[in-house]
Amino acid sequence: MKKIVWFVGASIAVLTWVGNAVAQDKPIVMRLAHINSETDPKHMEALKFKELVEQKTGNKVIIEVYGAGVLGDVREIIEGLKLGTDEIVIEGFGTIPGYTKLSLLDLVPFMYRDRAHFDNMWNGELGAKLLKDSGDQAGMKLFGPSYRGVRVTTSVKRFTNLDELKGLKIRVPADDMSVKTWQALGTQPTPMAMAEVLTGIQQGTVEAQENPPILSYNFGLADACKFLIKTNHRWSADVFMMNKEYFEKLPADVQKALLEAGQEASAYNSQLNTDGESGSFEKWKEAGAEIIEPDLSSFREATKNVVKDNFPDLAEWVENIKAVK
Repeated sequence: MKKIVWFVGASIAVLTWVGNAVAQDKPIVMRLAHINSETDPKHMEALKFKELVEQKTGNKVIIEVYGAGVLGDVREIIEGLKLGTDEIVIEGFGTIPGYTKLSLLDLVPFMYRDRAHFDNMWNGELGAKLLKDSGDQAGMKLFGPSYRGVRVTTSVKRFTNLDELKGLKIRVPADDMSVKTWQALGTQPTPMAMAEVLTGIQQGTVEAQENPPILSYNFGLADACKFLIKTNHRWSADVFMMNKEYFEKLPADVQKALLEAGQEASAYNSQLNTDGESGSFEKWKEAGAEIIEPDLSSFREATKNVVKDNFPDLAEWVENIKAVK
């Protein structure tokens, strides 16, 4: 009960502050949080968003960027949207299943045919509907989807096909979709915080992990994993997140500026990730890793029923996304 009272009190305080700032013609200061390093494309996106918002509003809105987990880990900064410890978060769409089960759609294996399919979905009518429906469920305003990267597997053990993959001890994110996916592939999935992965591999707790190649390299995994396997099993999106009630209390021109800036900054981030992705494979090669491109047909076959068997409420969404041209 005390926690509920605190949540309500914090929300009222934040909304009152916004109203007072507007009434007194003072700049509205918004704190933007993310967990990535200052060399990561996500930080560049945050700085671009700051530049665009301040430009579009004539400094009526000031964006303060807090990266590298300064305001907390993923869970904490997302909770912070409700508590008023931050006003904007850039994170993966798949990080909020505790707020909306539609978030799990970002985690479905082999749902996209290629990058063009991914872009067409997120930048089209279905992507807009997904952001609105999931945002309504989560009590959030979600906007500015960007290409986060295709996920690959880095491993201390070499594998080129599904049979060689069997039994692999792999670190996965702490969500049911990831666990069910890798169980279907015959591995032993172990949820683990990303900050613990390098040590986990070095100590033999896990033998592999899966993430976009840029992120994997930036976490120092090339020092431990000498095989990078292009499993390309998931294409993920980053989005801007705000508390919906907070967003809707803002003046209309500020809302418009935020959405426009989010769209432009996300396009910038998508390009940064696209450019960096090819370069990151070269970095992995320079670190001594073997880059493997397996035949993925058996991987797709093994995981084709993950959604139907475990997340039937998402099945129609998945079919609609697959149908996007």
